[in-house]
Amino acid sequence: MGFDLLKRKGWFALLLGLSGLMTPRAVWAQGMMGRPVMGEETTAIGSDGTLYVVASPAQRQMGPEFGRVALFALDPATFRVRWRYVLEEEDFIASRPVVGADGTVYLTVSEMMEFGSPFDPATRVRNARLLAVREGALKWGYDFDAPFASHPALGPEGMVFVTTSTIGPMEPSGPWTFSRSSFFALEDRGTSATVRARLDLGPYAVSAPVVGPHPTSPWAVYVTGEGGGMGPGMGMGSGTVLFVISSDFRLARVSLR
Repeated sequence: MGFDLLKRKGWFALLLGLSGLMTPRAVWAQGMMGRPVMGEETTAIGSDGTLYVVASPAQRQMGPEFGRVALFALDPATFRVRWRYVLEEEDFIASRPVVGADGTVYLTVSEMMEFGSPFDPATRVRNARLLAVREGALKWGYDFDAPFASHPALGPEGMVFVTTSTIGPMEPSGPWTFSRSSFFALEDRGTSATVRARLDLGPYAVSAPVVGPHPTSPWAVYVTGEGGGMGPGMGMGSGTVLFVISSDFRLARVSLR
């Protein structure tokens, strides 16, 4: 791997480390080998006890699966591999998996390679995806319009909730910041996903969604946001915002100072 490519990976690691998403060392390690995100839970358990693990396959030499994340399904009694699904793309990071009632495993994959200085407005990265995998086969994938996605959260009526973030200049000549974060509610339709709602959360570094009770709604989704700007007026130091999304997808903001 050439020195220029290593430097470009280093720029990206530094940017994410400064933004508080992850330490530079963790980002560097994940980007180099396409591993799951360091610090994330990488195991989920299905209703029948099946263990689902996100991991990097053991590889003794370069090959078609080198640098790719895999999802393993393990027998809970023998720990033998029942099936595995290997991501098609290289150099993505994978979120923690979550398991639906029918055994569908949901996880997101986000960009970990970048091809230029993060302070160059021309720098572009690949978009994140939400994957639905069942019995070792991909049911469907949904492409977001942002490079970073949280781990999914399961909701009622077959819905899956995800937050996404874009890092870049809010203006062509402006400083880099979290220029846009969004909340998605998607419905699993078997062979595809339908967007039930999309909400703009503003220029924040946002958490993964959490589903819970609400005093006046059947349920609600909770997300926190931190100002992540790198220039004047970009939100850094502005405190935490709690986003409360009710079951009819109305958005309320609570400032925590």
